[in-house]
Amino acid sequence: MLGIYIDAIQWVEMPNTRGMSQFADGGLLATKPYVSSDSYINKMSNYCRECPYDVKKRIGDEACPFNSLYWNFLSEKREYLKQIPRMNMMFSLLDKIPPKELAEIKSRAKTIIKSSKK
Repeated sequence: MLGIYIDAIQWVEMPNTRGMSQFADGGLLATKPYVSSDSYINKMSNYCRECPYDVKKRIGDEACPFNSLYWNFLSEKREYLKQIPRMNMMFSLLDKIPPKELAEIKSRAKTIIKSSKK
């Protein structure tokens, strides 16, 4: 890829990658934060092939941690991100998660985040 776009690395590739990965520009370059659940990771890579977690589960010990982190992120950052039209579908899906299940998702996400800080 760099062989094809070698002249664009500094002015296209670097800002775009940083803008997408960190949403650092507040949406000027990337029109939404580049976050994903395990479903996207599973579709776009082979990382899930050997993983012991279930990509279809959102809660429970067998559920992929990316699911908890993803839905927790959307829930916690909703006020900030709700003005971005491209986020509407994700928030619509978030609204369909039953409150009890969302509470379990958020609890697991907090555990994952806490354990990653050690």
